[in-house]
Amino acid sequence: MAKLRLKMAIQKEIKRLRSLGHSKSGVSKILKINRETVRKYWELNEDQKQQDIPLWVQEIDWEKVNHDVGSKVPKKILYEELSEVTVLPSYQAFCQYIRNNIKEDPKSRVVVKIERTPGDSTEVDYSGDSIQILNPATGEIYKVELFVGCLSYSGYIYAEFTLTQKLEDFIYSHNNMFRYFGGVTRYIIPDNCKTAVTKTDKYDPLVNRTYHDMCVHYNITVDPADSYSPRHKPNVEKAVHIVQQDFLSRIRNKTYTSLVELNRDLRNWLKKKNNELMKGRGHSRSYYYNLEKEKLRELPDNNYEFSYFKKAKVHPDCHVQHQRNFYSVPYQYVGKEVEVKFNSKVIHIFYQTQRIASHSSLMGHTHYSTVPEHYPEEKVVEINYHLAKARIKSKSIGPNMETLVERLIRMDKFPLKTLRKVQGVLGLSKSYSNEELDAGAELCLEFEKFTYQSLKNFSKNYRPKEKILSQAPKRDLSLICLQGGKNE
Repeated sequence: MAKLRLKMAIQKEIKRLRSLGHSKSGVSKILKINRETVRKYWELNEDQKQQDIPLWVQEIDWEKVNHDVGSKVPKKILYEELSEVTVLPSYQAFCQYIRNNIKEDPKSRVVVKIERTPGDSTEVDYSGDSIQILNPATGEIYKVELFVGCLSYSGYIYAEFTLTQKLEDFIYSHNNMFRYFGGVTRYIIPDNCKTAVTKTDKYDPLVNRTYHDMCVHYNITVDPADSYSPRHKPNVEKAVHIVQQDFLSRIRNKTYTSLVELNRDLRNWLKKKNNELMKGRGHSRSYYYNLEKEKLRELPDNNYEFSYFKKAKVHPDCHVQHQRNFYSVPYQYVGKEVEVKFNSKVIHIFYQTQRIASHSSLMGHTHYSTVPEHYPEEKVVEINYHLAKARIKSKSIGPNMETLVERLIRMDKFPLKTLRKVQGVLGLSKSYSNEELDAGAELCLEFEKFTYQSLKNFSKNYRPKEKILSQAPKRDLSLICLQGGKNE
């Protein structure tokens, strides 16, 4: 039977006790080992130890390896890279040497396996790692973000790099992911990032309005993971880990000059990784994906078109204001709060989830997009409260102002369309007196200038007329002194 090698801890203890001045017999008694064993390791020096170290171990820069292991670079990748420059033993012997000589920090966790149903859910997340890209034209270095999606049943991975984690990039990544999968699942499980969840809550999280609208477009239900609970989306967490440990480790020494080039390499790596055999399952992700694909729901004909949402109030002129332009809605919603869905092409207006108007987006400022049917009947306009109030106020200012307001009301075929302008000119009464406004209105009528700015300028420059004397003042003759003589 072969003799067992003395444990390294006991060898070190023999060396330590020797340095403290103990004899061989003393060390034998302290450690309770045979004296011959003590004598064998008593004289062992560093040169003898160096001779026992294999040649391949001496040729490797272990400081760099230690750094890479600490940076969580997989041992498999390290083994492949070192094999190109050094003759290594088997992969198992290489890993064993690292385990014996490099300290790692394993964390034990209790894991409960969750059974997944094909076509049931998709998990998405952002990696915390940022990759740097060099702009060759300016020399500027900027960071890009890693988006990862994963089908929960098959573990089929999708990933892409984006410039930011902002909502627009987040939505476009989902469009690309669904096209890559060739369908959608029943549920999508995002992280509690601000782009997906506006307000985090354990029971009723508030989903971002645009993200919810995208899910409606794809007929998929949002089921956000709980805050600080990555185990609620374990498959994408594992997928992120795989991308970090495998792909990012392989490109760590490469410099990219474009996002397209980086995503192209990532797409090629994904194809290879999804076709690799998975430990413990016996098949590749692509194998299970082909089984799951039959259970995915069909995609709509078009990708989701990114849109923003905001609240607005309908003005009495039957319009809502958006980016300094005006869009009409039916008069029945005057004074109501509505929801505006908009992008660079189209604007939709909703009241309590019902769409009440749609317009093409206007360019520039102070333009109107008006549907005539949105105005009330003429007899309703004549008794409109806001127009009647404007007429009463203009009359109280002066006759010229009354005439000017009436001209403004009758200027357009639809009187309500000029209501904002009428309210604007009447609002000048806060800054100018009735006399100044009425005089300014007189000049507006005279020069045919029916604008807010014209009335403001005329009123601002108004000066009261000075009183003209009808006859010369009488002088007291007794006060007049004639030179060279007396008054007679």
